[in-house]
Amino acid sequence: MTDKKPRVYYTHKIPSEAIKLLKLFCEVIEHNNFESPTKKEIIRNSRNADVLCCFVPDCIDEEIIASCPQLRIIASCAAGHDGINVPAATMRGIWVTIVNAETIEPTADLTWALLLSSARGIVPADFFVRSGDLKGWCQPPPFSGQNIFGKTLGIIGMGSLGRAIARRAVGFNMTSIYYQRHRLEVKYEQDLKIENVVLEELFKTSDFICIATPLTDETFHFISDKELALMKPTAIIINTARGSVVDEEAVAKALKEKKIAGYAADVFEMEDTHIVPRPFDVNQGLIDQKSCTVLTPHLGTAVMETRLEIFKRQALCVLQVLKGEKPNGAVNDVPLKPAITG
Repeated sequence: MTDKKPRVYYTHKIPSEAIKLLKLFCEVIEHNNFESPTKKEIIRNSRNADVLCCFVPDCIDEEIIASCPQLRIIASCAAGHDGINVPAATMRGIWVTIVNAETIEPTADLTWALLLSSARGIVPADFFVRSGDLKGWCQPPPFSGQNIFGKTLGIIGMGSLGRAIARRAVGFNMTSIYYQRHRLEVKYEQDLKIENVVLEELFKTSDFICIATPLTDETFHFISDKELALMKPTAIIINTARGSVVDEEAVAKALKEKKIAGYAADVFEMEDTHIVPRPFDVNQGLIDQKSCTVLTPHLGTAVMETRLEIFKRQALCVLQVLKGEKPNGAVNDVPLKPAITG
């Protein structure tokens, strides 16, 4: 050990409860702005840092990593690591960590909130009442939705989020099917009352399609024109994973042409800063089609106790590395280094 206090740079503001975990051992520098830092700002503030704590919008590329020779860990407070160049970090002996477990249940809850809202037209119906247009009992009803109970739910990706979504479907007596390259163990399928199917069948038979897969080179625009053409005209897509898994332009076109019935999203292509080129705004076609879209500003983990737990978990990963230990949230494997905290 040395007497030197390790330097920690946060690209985002965090609750004081999380900072307290580190301040006893570390010099903590917090980005003092609610807007994301530029690449130049990240390099300037983390050039001499031992720790870089990043947030969902940050793109930690090879240039940033190469500019920070003292880094021991890049600790993300996101469930994924698509915005971090993990191979570049690994090559330089830098741990990369994520926070996954704490994000799953609230994101699954929001997935179902979006599904229910889309199926029953909750958003336009709420606006109808607030606008003063309700004059009494309406027949026929101005907003006719879809049943959920007993329908078919298709889930793309059966990691922790996909399984959490599937658990909630049991209460709605749904026929649940899923697709992923590696099939679940039979016992998990039985517990979740879910069946593995080929992708084409999922698109053709699902009434609701929930996206729960990470964003990778293989899943970029995983749903586009070809896939949308296979779906029922009554199908509704729910995306709480990553925006760029879906081709938003293609979805907006499919909605306009009534090839699908609805799209609900908490994530958008414009958020995926590491993808070049990318749109810089939410697709206008999605925004304009208010009657068949539900759009929320990345609320998946926007629960007070959840966010606090996420930031605490991020800080604990940092402390583990600074103590010379392997961090719990590691997505790579690098040699351990001597501790530099007391």
